[in-house]
Amino acid sequence: MRRKWIVLFLAALALGFFWTKTYQVAAQEATSTIQTTTEESSAKTVMESTTNQITASSETQTSDTVTLPKNNIENNDTASGGPQTRTVSIGNSEISSSIASGTYGQDIITISYDYSITLLGLAINDKPMIIIQLPPEIANQINNNTTKQQDFLALLTGTVTYPGTATQDIHSTTNAVSLSYSSSYSSVYVTFPTSSLILLPGTKWSVKMSFDVGAMYKKGITVPAATNGTNYPIRGTFSDVGTGLGAISIIIGNNTRTGTINKNPLTLGTYPVPRVTPAVLTTPLQHLQTNLAGSIQQTQDSGYNYTVQLTINHIDGTTTPTIINNVPVDSSGNFNATLASAIEYGDTVSTVVFARSKTNTDYIQSQPSTVQPVNWTIKPVTSISAVGNSNQLSGTAAQTAAGTYQVKLQINGGTTYSTSLNANGSFQFSGLPTFQGGESVKLWVQGISNRTGLPLLVSSDFTQSVPYLKPQLTMTQTIERKNAQGNWEAATSTVTGQSVRFTLTVTLNNQSATWKNQILKASIPQGLNQLSLATLTKKTAAGVSTPIVGTQLLTDINTNTQYWYYQNTLTANNFTEANTSFILQYTAVITDDMADKTLVFPSLIDGSDAGGAAITTQNSSSSVPVKSGLLRFVQSPTQVSFKNIAVPSQTTTYAPSNVNASLIIADGRVAKSQWHLLVRESQAMKSTTTNKTINQAFVYRKSGQDYPITTVASEIYAYTSPDDNNVELTWNQQNGLFLKLSPSVNINVNESYTAQLQWILSDAPL
Repeated sequence: MRRKWIVLFLAALALGFFWTKTYQVAAQEATSTIQTTTEESSAKTVMESTTNQITASSETQTSDTVTLPKNNIENNDTASGGPQTRTVSIGNSEISSSIASGTYGQDIITISYDYSITLLGLAINDKPMIIIQLPPEIANQINNNTTKQQDFLALLTGTVTYPGTATQDIHSTTNAVSLSYSSSYSSVYVTFPTSSLILLPGTKWSVKMSFDVGAMYKKGITVPAATNGTNYPIRGTFSDVGTGLGAISIIIGNNTRTGTINKNPLTLGTYPVPRVTPAVLTTPLQHLQTNLAGSIQQTQDSGYNYTVQLTINHIDGTTTPTIINNVPVDSSGNFNATLASAIEYGDTVSTVVFARSKTNTDYIQSQPSTVQPVNWTIKPVTSISAVGNSNQLSGTAAQTAAGTYQVKLQINGGTTYSTSLNANGSFQFSGLPTFQGGESVKLWVQGISNRTGLPLLVSSDFTQSVPYLKPQLTMTQTIERKNAQGNWEAATSTVTGQSVRFTLTVTLNNQSATWKNQILKASIPQGLNQLSLATLTKKTAAGVSTPIVGTQLLTDINTNTQYWYYQNTLTANNFTEANTSFILQYTAVITDDMADKTLVFPSLIDGSDAGGAAITTQNSSSSVPVKSGLLRFVQSPTQVSFKNIAVPSQTTTYAPSNVNASLIIADGRVAKSQWHLLVRESQAMKSTTTNKTINQAFVYRKSGQDYPITTVASEIYAYTSPDDNNVELTWNQQNGLFLKLSPSVNINVNESYTAQLQWILSDAPL
């Protein structure tokens, strides 16, 4: 270990020591911590508050320390924190500031610091230094910017004083004083030459340095308003460049002082430079935007070229911001920059405007603008589709902004699942645990960084319960009629007086679904009587039938129609298995007034799913036409004409000249039997003008054989109908009604006669 000998002279005791060994200082060996007597705590706070602050407007290569090249002396601060306050003797220090006005009314600031020995003499073989810590408002403009640091040091004016010399200019080429700047501590270092003189009380080191706000402004150093709103803090420290035991270590004096520059803000007055303010970006800035545009907020001075610097700070943890320099400003004050990579949500962008002189190296730099955040609007999930007995869930979360999106799903607060969001806003999860129904699902949308693949933004939550599987039900209505054999058969048509049977069958089709609180309603059409009780049966998929009680016959007071009604209230009667059925059935007889009408059987089913949610009401209706159930004349002639009959000279048979309708018979009886058609003369042929009468003037011809028609009914046709269809009796030359006349005094020329015949239809055996 090197040694120095320090000789202290006590004035009162006249004791002295002498140097016995020389020592060369190596700045890089300095490892001691800051030592102060009266202001150690405050000094450390001030030092740390400005450590490693990087100005966003940095345009040149940066370094922690810059030294004016005059003496080639560089100060290296140690990693232990702060300038070393080691060259301390029993002495006292003072710091002060003053403000003067320049030619244009601009502020010129002077900071003075003195350190004086007060009680003891001191012999030094080390390099003392005075450290002036600048206000952070100024230091932040030059920290980590070598060019600005050099400009600032060069712009300083003032004097320095140290033992053995007269006061000298701070930039004098004859003194051995060097100026340097430390970004780590935001401080100007004034390093004095080594002194081997015996320093008596009253000996001092001092520095008085001034800076012109206007001159600084021309070098891109703009002093903003004081952060505390009142003044700018300054600090002065007396220290050395020594190390080890050779360092001056008598820590008794008051070597550190703080003060303030008592004006806010510092002004330019009418200094002849353009005032430059930050540019305004075109906002809002959007996620994945690939260009930045905006405008400057002042009229451009023709003697300057204007550019904009853009600083992009990234949310992805990138420590070094992206700085885009020299973005040109057009004549209208607008600028536009295309980015190499898109900005993302959470990034911030700020601007600095530069106005560079066209004739010299002066340039003016605005303060950084307020940072503008990059926005991203993310829309939540708006709808989903999921049901019980499914392992899929789909939905919609339509987005309006560009980006990469991911949908997250959480079921019952458990496992979280992910899927991508399609460009059309749709998404689908597959392979999920099978839903039973009733699960609570929560979904949200994440905006994903294209840089890192990590989420940047999360939408609000969408929550919903998974619906239970809706029961799929089939309604089948069957209308049957009882035939002549007494058996039920499908009814495509029915007849009055016929027994009909109506059956409503409701079947659950889908597995894992539940149909409960079942409701059946089967309306009874008008035109039925002899109504039976309705039966209700539950039939399982295995074919096991169980009677169900509780069916009621009710009346709709609005339509005055009756209906069979059932509503299940028993858990045992819930449908939980596919192919389970309810079968409701009743019988009735069709009334006679329903002939040529239609029976309509409307039905309704309702209920709920396993979760109690109402299902969609289903309606169905079946109908069947009704014919007459009687043996009947469908149609018969009401007028038969025989015209232009000559007075017979002998018995003559005449065919009708006109029959106004055919003779048609239908047998609607369910049980068919032979029927008989008979005819009789109910009124003999009689003159319309006289009382002359001709009896038994008509015959009925069957297969060419004539049978007289008398007042006694006689059979003219017998037939057994195979069905309900009409039977038409065809009249021709071989069959039908004929007029048969013989010469008679009762037959006169040009006279009209009328008669009346009665057709009789009988199902009684003859």
